[in-house]
Amino acid sequence: MMDSKNLSFYEVIIMAVKRWMMATACATGLMGIACTQGWISDWAGMAEARDESRTVTVEKGDTAYRIAKENGTDVKTLAELNRLTDPSLIRVGQKLKLPVQTGEERKGTRGKVSRGETVPAMARGRSMGDFTLTAYTAGPESTGKKPGDSAYGITSSGAKVADGVTIAVDPEVIPIGSRVYIEGIGYRVAQDTGGAIKGKRIDVYISDLEQARQFGVKKDMRVELIQ
Repeated sequence: MMDSKNLSFYEVIIMAVKRWMMATACATGLMGIACTQGWISDWAGMAEARDESRTVTVEKGDTAYRIAKENGTDVKTLAELNRLTDPSLIRVGQKLKLPVQTGEERKGTRGKVSRGETVPAMARGRSMGDFTLTAYTAGPESTGKKPGDSAYGITSSGAKVADGVTIAVDPEVIPIGSRVYIEGIGYRVAQDTGGAIKGKRIDVYISDLEQARQFGVKKDMRVELIQ
C-alpha cells in the first residue's frame, strides 16, 4: 500500500473517491442480492398461490352438476377448468380441479358443503322431478338398425339424431318436441322414444358407442321442462 504522506492532495482525493465507489458498489450488490432474494421469495409465494388448486375425486353416482354445486361453482366452469368436452362422461376415480376461492368468496361461505347436502339450484323451467338416465346410439346395439337402413339415425319425431341435442323420452311424461334441462347434462330436445323408456327415464343420444357405454346409468338426475 502506498503511503498517503508521499501522495499529492489530488491523489489522496482520487483514492478516497475510489474507495467510496467500491464500498457503495459492494453495499449495492449486497442490497441487490437481498432484494433479489426477497423478490424471488415473493414471486414463489404468488406462484404457489396462483397454482394452488382444489381437487375432488369422482365417486360412484357423481355427476358434473352435483360436484359443481357441492363446491360452489357451475358445470361450465368445471368443464373449462378440466377441459371436459362432455361433462356427462366423467368417470369414477377421475380427479377434477376445482376453482380456487378468493378470500372474499371464502369469507362469504358459511360452511363447507359436504356430499349428501342439498344445495338450492336456480330453476330454469318447470321441475319434472328426478329421472334415471341411460345412453343410446343409432346403431344395432341400441336400435337394431344398421348404417344404410332407410330409418337409420331417424328419431320418432322424424328428426335426425344429433349429439348434444337428442334424447328419447316417454311421451306421456315429456311431450315430443319439448326442450328440457337435465342437471349435469344441459339442454336437450325430446325427439325420440324407446320401448324401455317408460316413466321418469331418459335415454341420452351419444353417437360414439364406447362413450355411450361409459355413460352408464345415472339416477336421481333433476329434469326441468323449458318449453
